[in-house]
Amino acid sequence: MQPPRDGRKYLDSIVIVFGLAAVLLLPPFVTFWATPTAPWYLPYLVWLGILVLVALVHATRNDNEF
Repeated sequence: MQPPRDGRKYLDSIVIVFGLAAVLLLPPFVTFWATPTAPWYLPYLVWLGILVLVALVHATRNDNEF
């Protein structure tokens, strides 16, 4: 018999990544990393960081849970 499925850890990770992405993309933080003196590639690095976090959360998910 299989133990009960607990997707809570996965769901918690998704919520944390979503919250972090929302905070980084809110207008006060956008003005922080989108200033004229910032390097042109900084917005791309922010998006890359968000995508890497999503990929890590997805990679740690056990596909047999759902």
